Amino acid sequence: MRPAHRRSRGAKRVYAPAVGLTVLTAVVVTSVTIADVALAERLASEDGPIEWLQVVLFAGAALITARLATREWADRRSGAPDVLLTAGFAFLAICEMELPRRILGKSIKMGRLTRDVAAGLPRETIFVLVVAGLAVSLGVYALRHRADLVTWARAALETAWGRLFVLGVSILVLTEICERSLNRMMGSGLPRSLLEESLELLAALYCALAMLRRREPGAPTARRPY
Repeated sequence: MRPAHRRSRGAKRVYAPAVGLTVLTAVVVTSVTIADVALAERLASEDGPIEWLQVVLFAGAALITARLATREWADRRSGAPDVLLTAGFAFLAICEMELPRRILGKSIKMGRLTRDVAAGLPRETIFVLVVAGLAVSLGVYALRHRADLVTWARAALETAWGRLFVLGVSILVLTEICERSLNRMMGSGLPRSLLEESLELLAALYCALAMLRRREPGAPTARRPY
């Protein structure tokens, strides 16, 4: 009974803050929208506070997983899961801050980017080569450590933080897939991207909270010797 009791207590320590943050986010977003639609529009706008809060949360999660990866290497164990998580969180932070657009000075669209590379534009060509090189490198790295990743994923699903992380990723993926539908759901006079940005913020909160819970002393862990 004691192990089950400890698991229940550990789950509450993970889920309780997640529930609290969810309620707080809903209350703040709803209150601001009711009080001042223009302010809500600015909050959910491109380069607005909600987007930058997501950048901070994803960057923070990346720093945590990077630190965990170095600990794994110091213990002579595989740090592959945390290396890939670091890359994933960094990618999300870069996407939210729209770093490619800031570097190239224009939005990134595949058709335009293909034409620019075909025309030999230097910045666009370097950008594509760097992104392609990173993607291939991470893909090869993941294949080389696929056994470690499967073991880690199975163990993570047995923990409260692991399930919270999966929930955050699921919300993020579904929000991206249903982006247009979510924007159409907003009524007339309401910020079109408010629901989308709020869901993405919750996803970022869950991911950051899950990674933060991993680094606490005595927290349930999925990191096993490989």
